[in-house]
Amino acid sequence: MLKRFYELRKEISDFMQIKNKPLSELNDPKWICDLAFLVDLTGYLNDLNLKLQKQGQLVNDLYSHLKAFQNKIRLWEAQMLSGNSYHFTTLSAYENIAYAQYAEELKLLSEQFSNRFSDFKNMEDCFNLFATPTKSNVKNATIHLQMDLRKLIPKI
Repeated sequence: MLKRFYELRKEISDFMQIKNKPLSELNDPKWICDLAFLVDLTGYLNDLNLKLQKQGQLVNDLYSHLKAFQNKIRLWEAQMLSGNSYHFTTLSAYENIAYAQYAEELKLLSEQFSNRFSDFKNMEDCFNLFATPTKSNVKNATIHLQMDLRKLIPKI
């Protein structure tokens, strides 16, 4: 929906002018640049959402999608800091890109993902044991599993 709004911004601006309710934001290059950044980022978040909703996945698959996305965010942040907007195709069309600002936004997004999914990070050894039992650190995984089982068993 956001991408469609972005694509129709000129027509929306013209329509609002006709209705005598102009939107100054649609003529502000900084605001349009921010919108382009959000269009690209929202597209990536939508892709992640679809991957997480796919049927028949195991928890370690879901965790892999989350880890991969967090790595992508860190990559995009580093690229923005170096003045590279390659992975943000809508944003790349603009000249005066606030790279430092977008890098900061990506850093905040990465921190939010880390905070929200910290429980998964704590269970990483269990996921690895489940996914690749012959290559996993059994000691750490079994400690987590034992602690989780204790939480499930009601105290009498």
